[in-house]
Amino acid sequence: MANGLTDMSMTSREFRNALGRYPTGIAVISAQATDGSLAGLTANSITPVSSDPVRLAWSLSVTSKTRPIFEQAEYFSVNILASDQVDIAKQFASSIPDRYINISHELAGAHRMPKIEGALAWYVCRLLESSIAGDHVMFIGEVIESEVSDGKPLLYFAGKFAQIH
Repeated sequence: MANGLTDMSMTSREFRNALGRYPTGIAVISAQATDGSLAGLTANSITPVSSDPVRLAWSLSVTSKTRPIFEQAEYFSVNILASDQVDIAKQFASSIPDRYINISHELAGAHRMPKIEGALAWYVCRLLESSIAGDHVMFIGEVIESEVSDGKPLLYFAGKFAQIH
């Protein structure tokens, strides 16, 4: 290599283990399918992209069954989970068909997007673009509505849910 460094490729597992040392927040991302049903999933890949205009990004595996719903939806919502919402995170990470079953939520805001009761923050985003980046699809959205509340966040660290004490 030109800079004198050697190419040291890492495996996908090594990469994931290394990233596991970076604590992240946990969110539920949702969109409405064309038939009106709700799709939702647990994610820790949320990142701010711009503060003017306000934009955020998240990613999803290209093999996800919900990928077409998120790619076709005009809007998506992001619920940042509180430390006591581990069960919600686990349910949205599961393979059950209706992940909203028994989850206290409402369809809120101008675009009637899912807002989970007790979440620390709720954003509604207009999908601006999606693009394939390796084995994931990156979604970028313009934040058009938000609400925040006090509390402690649910975190993910070293492959496990964690909380701030």
